[in-house]
Amino acid sequence: MHLPLEQPMDAEEYVIADNNLITTEMPNDKEIIEAIKNCECIEPEDEVPNKLIFSAQALEFIDGILSFLEQQPNSSFNIDISLIQNLEKLKKKM
Repeated sequence: MHLPLEQPMDAEEYVIADNNLITTEMPNDKEIIEAIKNCECIEPEDEVPNKLIFSAQALEFIDGILSFLEQQPNSSFNIDISLIQNLEKLKKKM
């Protein structure tokens, strides 16, 4: 298997690829803390509460999955028959 690289490199080139990069000192703890303190915090937006799904909707979802699986040609979508059996069992329990 080949990676889609325009200019593939051998192992030695890969290992030394970053030797010429300019690096700087790692910041100390105090500098990190100051950077965080001075950073504008992005407040998370109000989370949307999980939408309630009722039994009738869940049954529709299961039926939809089963219909989708039935419509697939045998060779294009390989699925374990136990999944279908478990979906049918779940449907009966609901």
